This record gives sequence, C-alpha cells and structure tokens, in this order.
Amino acid sequence: MFKGKDGPEMRGRPVTVILFLSAVVLNYRAPGFTLEILHINDTHSNLLASPLGIVPADGGEEISIMAGSAARASSMVGAARESGGDLLFLHAGDLVQGTLFYTVYGGAADADVYNLMRPDAMVPGNHEFDRGSEGLSYLLEQVRFPVVCANLDLSGDSLLSGMIPSCTVIERSGERIAVIGLITEELPEISSPSPETLVLPVAETAQRKIDSLVTLGIDKVILLTHIGYDNDLQLASRLRGADLIVGGHSHTLLGDFAPLGLDPAGDYPTVVSDLNGDTVLVVQAWRYGQVLGRLTVEFDDTGRVTSWSGSPVILTGGPFVTGSGDSLSSERLEEVLSGLTSDTLVAMPPEDRLVAGTVEAYLEAIEEMQSESVAVAAVDLPHVRVPGEDLPEGSLIAPIVCDALLWKVREVGTGADIALQNAGGVRIDFPRGTVTLGDVYRLLPFGNTLAVLDLTGDEVRRMIENALSDIFDRGCSDGAFPYVSGMSYRASMNAPEGTRISWIGVSGSDGVYTEMDPGTTYRLVTNAFVAGGGDGYTMLKGRPFTDTGFTDSEVFLEYIRSLGTVEPVPQRVFLQLD
Repeated sequence: MFKGKDGPEMRGRPVTVILFLSAVVLNYRAPGFTLEILHINDTHSNLLASPLGIVPADGGEEISIMAGSAARASSMVGAARESGGDLLFLHAGDLVQGTLFYTVYGGAADADVYNLMRPDAMVPGNHEFDRGSEGLSYLLEQVRFPVVCANLDLSGDSLLSGMIPSCTVIERSGERIAVIGLITEELPEISSPSPETLVLPVAETAQRKIDSLVTLGIDKVILLTHIGYDNDLQLASRLRGADLIVGGHSHTLLGDFAPLGLDPAGDYPTVVSDLNGDTVLVVQAWRYGQVLGRLTVEFDDTGRVTSWSGSPVILTGGPFVTGSGDSLSSERLEEVLSGLTSDTLVAMPPEDRLVAGTVEAYLEAIEEMQSESVAVAAVDLPHVRVPGEDLPEGSLIAPIVCDALLWKVREVGTGADIALQNAGGVRIDFPRGTVTLGDVYRLLPFGNTLAVLDLTGDEVRRMIENALSDIFDRGCSDGAFPYVSGMSYRASMNAPEGTRISWIGVSGSDGVYTEMDPGTTYRLVTNAFVAGGGDGYTMLKGRPFTDTGFTDSEVFLEYIRSLGTVEPVPQRVFLQLD
C-alpha cells in the first residue's frame, strides 16, 4: 500500500491517479494499424490449375502456363499467415459452378478444400443459387467459414432463413474489422433463387449497415461484394464510411499485367473518393483462382485509410509450353523460369499437400469421365458473349449449342422452328482438337433443361430487342446476348432503343431464310432458365412453356457425338456496332 505522512489525504490520491491512468489505458488507441488482405473470387469450382497464355518478360513468343490451383493458393495464404502479421483471407463469391467438381459433387469438393484454406469470410455469388435454395443450403451446411450478405432477405425462405448473416466482425491485434457481404441486384434474373429470396438495394443496405456498425465503435469496414467492378466503383462513390471493397462477379483483372500480354481493366487498387472525400480502395482478383489478390493497408487512429501497397499475383508451377502447345526447349525453359521467378506479378509456390491430396481424392472419381473423347473440333471455336472487333460474328461455339437444341426437339417429335441460347449459359472456348466429356460439362455446366414455347414473330422481335437494350442501354449482364439457330437477324447499335433490329429471317428446310412474319406463331426452344424469364428475358416470365426434361449438356453431347467433327456454322447474327 502507498503510504505518506499526511495520512488519509495521501491515501486517497493514489486511487485518483490509478483511476486516471486506467481511463488513459482504456481510451488509448494505437497510432496506426496495418492489415494485409489476401483475396480471391469467381473460382467456379476450378480446384486445379487451368491454361493461361502470357508473354514472358524477355519479349519472346507467347507461352502457355498452368495458372491457379487451390493447393498453390492455400500455400500462399498459409505462408502469409505464418509471417505473423494481421491478415484476412476473403472470397468474393461464385465459389462453385463451372467444372465437373461441382457437376458431380454439388459443392462438397469445394467446401472440403476451402475449409482447409479457412477464409475469414465469403459473400455468396449468383452461381451459389444455380441449384436454388436446396443447392445453397447444402453448400452452407458443408462450409466451416462465415458466408455473409446484408442485402438478402431470407426470412421467408424456410431452407435458408438464419443461415447467412449480414456481416462478420473480426478482431486483429485488438482492432475490430467488419466485413459486410453484398450480392448483385440482378440475382433473380441471372440465377435461380427461390421466390422467397428477396434482394434488397445494394447502396442503401450497405450504408445502413455501415452506420449501425459505426455506432458500435467499429471504424474499419470492408465491403465484400459480388456486384461487378464498375458497380463497385459507383458504390464506393455513393457511400460514407467504407474503407475497402473486395469484389467479384465481373472477372476483372486489375494491376500492371500489360507487360505479360494481358489486358487489365484498371489500377490495383483502384482509388475512389466517397461522399466525405475519404479514400476507398477497390480490388478484384480476376477469375478461376489464377490470380491471388494481395493488398496491405495502413489505417490511422480514426480508421481512415492512409496508405497502401500490393499487387495481384499469378499462381503457377508449370508445365510451360509454347502458345501452339509444343514443349519448350531446355534453354528456353530456363530463360522463362528465370524471368518468372524475378517477376513480382508471378509466383511459383509449392502446393499445400493436404489441399492437393483432398483435390486428388475427388478427382479420381471424375478423371476417367473428364478425359473421355467425344468429338473433334476442326478449328478453334472461341466463345465471346457479345460480337466485337476481334470476332464480329461473335461466339463460334454458342450457335452450335443452338443447333443442338433445335436438333433434339425435332428428333423426339416435339418440334421447334427456332432456337435461342443466352451467351451467359455458355462458359468456355473449344480449342482445335479433341473434345472431351469434361469439356462438354464445362461448356454447359448449369444442368438446364430444354423448354419449348410459342411466340409470334412480333414477340420474338421484342424479346431480342429487349435483350440488346438490357446490354447496350441499361448496363445489365451481357449474358443475355441472344445466339440463335433456325433464324438470323441484323441489328444496329446506333439505332434508338427498341428499333435496332432491321431484319429477322426464318430458315426453311432448304436453309433459305425468309423474313419472319410478325403475326405468325413460331415455336422456340431454349433453356428453361431463359424460358422462365432468367438473364433478363423478363417478357417470358409467367408464360407457359413445356419443359422437355432433356438437359442441355447431355443434348449437346449427343449432338456432337453424332457429328464426329465440330465445325463453325454460317454467321447468323449481324451486329453493326458503330
């Protein structure tokens, strides 16, 4: 006990001093806080590496590398965690859908792998809803990490109610960081949520949630979004109090990748000012796990971002081949490896053995299926969603998908005059050479069934006009772009909305096109997703259609097996862009 000659008066002073010092300690804030963020998005069940063409730093010819893999990403994340700094690992949605790992296992493989990688948070993407509430609830039951989303009202969905909180608050070195999830408002149009799943406005919901967290004394806020890069930039400028937006959905590459022959869409991070003039950092990490985002952020003692550093990194480990698929000479391989190991945009980490072993265990059951040869592509058949300068005719593979739909319903007697395939339902290119069973399921991974419905010629025109307007006027998903069979159309993007189509022709049995009659009824075959109003085809919502029960991937498989050799078809979509 403290003692002094003045007796009781002095005995009281230490208490005051102690209370004062306690108050100082309780209110003390560190002068700054540094946080490292590793992030990934739109992995789409790509647990293995996938091909990526790059130009080496020495300026030689393009080479193809195998980029990505969950095992390499896990190794990078693990090494960063072991370094001892404050770190978050985030996934910005579309964990599943796109490879046989999801087709066969329905999310179990992805869940097991990412449970080992231990994300601190994930936001659901639209593809998490592709199998409805049943598919998502199954996935949520498997994962052991937080899945968050503030702008979903699931209170009326008996399968999902209470399973997805709005945010998670994570503590690092005594600092609290809130991670708020946000999903695209287009969810009902581009996926298959239940009618009871309600999507709330992104910006308004985000601001309300930020404000509520501020009242709790939380001054570091990360928005984990699945709304797309352009929407992230707009969102950042419309809010107060958000520090970072870690995004997904648009498969956007950011950073200084031009020297590698890639085409980034912006800076990493992209810096935006919010309504208060404060800094918001926006990042995204491309797609398929080929890139891991790495950002280090310094906060001041009020929670504001003051400085930052970092870059995304391409994950690879070989093999390395020429752009045409030939092996590199030993000399050239040595040059390439030397260049890649010195390039800060490329990393070659070892694989995490536990993750690699888990992937291998799932792979064994599907490897034979994946490698079975089913046809041959005579030439490269690239896929783009919307025609452009490089491919004015647009996708070379989507029209063949349309042919398969039309062929099937005619074969079984249901019949149809025309076919339509939304570009977003087709997922990959077919390179020249062997087409495998795995290629087919990656091309059409959603398991959509074929649907037939009757439309007048005028309704067909309005349907296509609306799809074009959604893309070119309203900034909606370009997945709506219509590829066709049994018909052809011409459209000018310079014409006013609703008047772009100058001609639609319908093919006769002789292959000759005659102009579509507005008053005649035509039978359309498409996928049930589009027939139900998905991907922006809202004028079809509520219309009666017949679900044939035939799955698009199985139909396409049957069709190309009958062909043997898959070749491009004559151009049917003629789009004047300028």
